[in-house]
Amino acid sequence: MENINLFCGISSLGMPFPKENKEHIGYYDIILSRLQNDGYNVSGFNMSKLNKNHTWDLEKALNENATLASIKNIQLQSIDSLRNANILFKLVVPKKFKNTIIINSSDYENTLKNIYINSTNPIFLYHGGPNDFFTFIQAGPVELTDRKVREKLPKDIKPLVEQCINNVEKNWQLLYQLNPNTKVYALNYYYSPLYDKIQKLIFLQEKMKNKNKKYVNKFMEVIKLYNRMLQEATEKYDYVEYCDITFLKDYCAPMDFHPNTIGNKLIADMLLKKIELQIGKENQKTNSNQR
Repeated sequence: MENINLFCGISSLGMPFPKENKEHIGYYDIILSRLQNDGYNVSGFNMSKLNKNHTWDLEKALNENATLASIKNIQLQSIDSLRNANILFKLVVPKKFKNTIIINSSDYENTLKNIYINSTNPIFLYHGGPNDFFTFIQAGPVELTDRKVREKLPKDIKPLVEQCINNVEKNWQLLYQLNPNTKVYALNYYYSPLYDKIQKLIFLQEKMKNKNKKYVNKFMEVIKLYNRMLQEATEKYDYVEYCDITFLKDYCAPMDFHPNTIGNKLIADMLLKKIELQIGKENQKTNSNQR
């Protein structure tokens, strides 16, 4: 395997915007660089976004033959949109991060679908699904500190998580349908220390209303449920591999849900080991067929 086509998406995990990461180098960039340094001819596309990063957004981009330029424009718009959402995001998402997204003249002609179909060995670093869940409940982690928002939440969240996983599986199936040589590395969901702060604030609010209220970490419950279902889903497909990134709880940027510089390096190290093992198996298979 000399040619490698590397893709990344769909959540904001692949966008290394935190100020702490001064060079804004993410795990996708690290993997791309290391494979190139090892002599592989590597190309691909990182379609991670700060919003419009749901499973149906990937489906839409592929089915509607979206150009790379249109996807990059959404990436740029997502940075402005998040910065304008509230003061917290304005503090953690630097405006200069937009400078890392460059639209080339060829991006107006090349489409994600055509590039993927014509890829020899497409590898998709997949992180998606959790944003579907927050859309289903019509609130993000920060919004859940509002009691009125929490009162509207369904009592049973399992059906919503199941729907997220169904959507994720549809993404995998579509990728395989477009290119049967697809290999998907499905990254799970991790627990950020910021969730702890939000959960404790919620608990204090509820404790004031009910003194007998016992502390329950609902964020952790949802994450564990999602990860269990995701792992079970990956076992249905021989081209999808489950990747545990729960170690990121110790490597998040300050006051943010996203990985810091070390966190991105650790994700890259883990995925590179898996990719190198895959390359070794592919080369062994090719050599056997040539005998």
